Amino acid sequence: MTPADMRIPACLTLWLSFAIGAAADTPRGIYRARPVPDSPLLMASGMAWSKTGLIIADRKEKRLVALRPDGKFETVIKLSNPFGVAFDERGRMLASEKIDSNHILRVRDDGKTEILVDAPDAGTPHALAVHKNGTIYWSGFPDGGTRSRSVDGRVTIHKPRIGHTFGIALSPKQDWLYVTSKLPDKDRRAVWRFPVGPDGTLGEGQPFFFLKDLKPKIDGLPPAKDGGDTLVGWIGRIHGLAIDRDGNFFIGGAESHTSGSAIAVISPNGKEVLAMILDVPGNIASLALTGDCRTLYIAGASAYRLFQVSLRQ
Repeated sequence: MTPADMRIPACLTLWLSFAIGAAADTPRGIYRARPVPDSPLLMASGMAWSKTGLIIADRKEKRLVALRPDGKFETVIKLSNPFGVAFDERGRMLASEKIDSNHILRVRDDGKTEILVDAPDAGTPHALAVHKNGTIYWSGFPDGGTRSRSVDGRVTIHKPRIGHTFGIALSPKQDWLYVTSKLPDKDRRAVWRFPVGPDGTLGEGQPFFFLKDLKPKIDGLPPAKDGGDTLVGWIGRIHGLAIDRDGNFFIGGAESHTSGSAIAVISPNGKEVLAMILDVPGNIASLALTGDCRTLYIAGASAYRLFQVSLRQ
């Protein structure tokens, strides 16, 4: 299977390019994740869904690895230190690498890679998202801000230069770009958004919602480990981000903080906690929805097995 055969999904996925697909029921209530059978230990900082399966950026084995529909895990390509992964509208696979070398690359049909953005323009690249016209966006943990590469190769650092950006996703209509900020200051942890023009250009970013302003009011939900009543106690330092075709947000985090290790599902207006997903890895790095939006995959930043949760109860 060549990278060109991996067309983008019907539903929106994490850290990635996202595409619109069949509607899924809005998640509500409490869900519990479980490990994926036969999953190896992964250090997965990014994931993206394609018609050939889930593609995972695995820093542990320095590779992009696929979870195929038959449940088998298979190495797609070896890379030096992969963090983000996404697909463009033509089904071409993109990846970000950092630490050893900071760049954005594309995997060609022949399996070789080509550098699209190199240091210093790449900043400290992490998660990826791709506009339908080919504009590439990426987050910049720890200090790279939010950046983009236009179809003509021009790189822009977008204002404001938000610190500690991690997850990134486009809205269903691709009129907003969202990023998560995992700043140490718990009162500043938020999802930000940038307006997206028809040509993929971004306007100035603004906070969309803060974790400290959201309180899960769900029957049967146990208390957060920090004893508080806001999402700060559940999510901690916000990492992973995914958006479904209805515009619902899936956010996860923790990173060894005093939190309940959970994923929250937030309404499209950013004002209501619709659902909570429990029994997840304690250090969530990335989230990805399947093409039909029925399953959410969950990966940890440390060495964890891949987790999944069914969103149809």
